[in-house]
Amino acid sequence: MVALAAADGRLDAHEVGLIQKVYREQTGRSVDVSGVLLAVQAYATTRDVLAEFSAAVGSMSRETKGEIIRAAYLTLLADKRIAEEERKTVKDMAAALRISDNEFQAIIEAIAPSSGEEG
Repeated sequence: MVALAAADGRLDAHEVGLIQKVYREQTGRSVDVSGVLLAVQAYATTRDVLAEFSAAVGSMSRETKGEIIRAAYLTLLADKRIAEEERKTVKDMAAALRISDNEFQAIIEAIAPSSGEEG
């Protein structure tokens, strides 16, 4: 999520809120705005999420891969402005996770009806 939030070079309050919400749901811990900002900056400047995914893809379940793409796509939608860099990043993430185009489309289509309720 932070890698996608960094993709367009802008961090929106809706993106921060969504990242905080998902982090809390997944870990049971909270993260403050400065923590999200630091993570986004790290990915924007030094980390390569695609290489990280490629290295770890063999140990991930299909469900985990789907949740990563779902969370990334929700982040893309959070600021209601889809930048080309974000669109490319989420597609590259899916490819690095070895998610087929059909699987990717199914994940996106499952999000569309409820995307207005997220955030």
